[in-house]
Amino acid sequence: MQIGNVGKSNFTKAVKALLNRIYDNTVVADSLYEQAALWFSQAAEREQQRAEREQQVFLFKDRQAQASKGDQALIERNLQQAVSEQERFSQQLQQEQLSRYETLRQLCSDILALSEGGSFEETNLQTAKMLGTIQLMSPTEGKNVAPSNQKSKHLYKALLSLRLLDRLLIDGDINHPYIVKRYQANAKTSAEDLYQPFRDDVQIPLLMAALLQDIGSCHPDAQLILKGVSGDLDEFRILENDERTELLKISYRESLNFFVQGIGIGAYHGNSKEQRDWYLQNEREKQAFVVFLLKNAIKPEQGAGNLLKIPQIYTSVVLSTKANYSYESLPKVGLVLEKGVEKGIYSPVAVAGLLKITGVFPQGYGITYIPKDSDRQDLDRYEYAIVTSLYPENPRTPVCRMVTRNLTYNVSAQGCVVSVDNNLYYPQARKKLERISEERLLEILSKLVSNFEERKSMALLPKCWHPEEYFSYSKNQNLWNKAVINQN
Repeated sequence: MQIGNVGKSNFTKAVKALLNRIYDNTVVADSLYEQAALWFSQAAEREQQRAEREQQVFLFKDRQAQASKGDQALIERNLQQAVSEQERFSQQLQQEQLSRYETLRQLCSDILALSEGGSFEETNLQTAKMLGTIQLMSPTEGKNVAPSNQKSKHLYKALLSLRLLDRLLIDGDINHPYIVKRYQANAKTSAEDLYQPFRDDVQIPLLMAALLQDIGSCHPDAQLILKGVSGDLDEFRILENDERTELLKISYRESLNFFVQGIGIGAYHGNSKEQRDWYLQNEREKQAFVVFLLKNAIKPEQGAGNLLKIPQIYTSVVLSTKANYSYESLPKVGLVLEKGVEKGIYSPVAVAGLLKITGVFPQGYGITYIPKDSDRQDLDRYEYAIVTSLYPENPRTPVCRMVTRNLTYNVSAQGCVVSVDNNLYYPQARKKLERISEERLLEILSKLVSNFEERKSMALLPKCWHPEEYFSYSKNQNLWNKAVINQN
């Protein structure tokens, strides 16, 4: 393994910061999911305080109606004080709601800024970089896999939702009038305009919906199912059918509740009544769009809810929190989606669109492959590569960055498209190396792993490799700069 400084590049730090703003576990409790958990936990107290203030106002109004003239002044003062307290309480709730809205809107805006470029190609490169970074920062073995994937899946899914939207719009497979209207309106704007209909009214609300889709699982009733009365159950265990059904109901209901009641809409700042009326109407339409996406994602059929549903399924496999998680099996995500299409569960158009973007091998996945010599003949060894690009020409032939050459780790600008015949994930490629002696295969392994004595029991013909340790060195984190792509 290459020697260097363990750390994070600026881009890796930026992705990590976004993940922390979405889902974290800290003393300050300022991540989106922590804020939702706090809001849910305070619901009963909020309602009690609201009821008490309403009761106070009601009582003083009732006394005022029945009191003698001499008591009117005192009761009026008490009534005004009760009304003021009620208004202050209401304003405080509105201010907290608006603060959550602005925090979420800024989070989505920052995700968009990091994942988008000046062209279709640049945007796909930036998104591949983000998806790959999330995967490469995630542990692939051990007890931390589930908690880490739980934290990372919301951003990962949100990025896939954005790119699936692009694909379906390009192919003319989105007919939702709200989306189409904003998409077409964007052609009439310039890059300098503060208001961008497609970005502000479609992309950011879609990101909001993707991030909030599972946030209802923070509700105490959901946590009771996941962790039990004493809080000591494994939240990542396989649930009984009735538990799972109840959890899904709670999560769906409370996700909607948090978005509508806990997030709300933006506030207008300005003095124009006409602009305020337009702004508030637009905010209500955006809110209705997010609600539609969250509701439609349950049974989207061929509708816009697939923008959430299909990325959710993909992410649930690639960043699985199940006990049977197997890094080696991640490329089976394509089969999971295609089987769902065969059964009539998933939209064939949305699945085809997503797999056209991602291919079979997830971004950041460790590929083991047989290299070729200058005469295009297979060599008697395998090397390591990492998947680094969206939109492979063939879903089964990933575009990768070479990580080793001649069994030596090498930071180079060499990339490759790995063919099915030379990708050790596939049986026909492994068959090619079966004639090589065990001693030679052990020699190859000894050069590629840092702890050979511990790992010499590994498969001599590995279907993949785990690049987490390699990526932990900051100098190995720039896998997406320009590379010469070779066919392999």
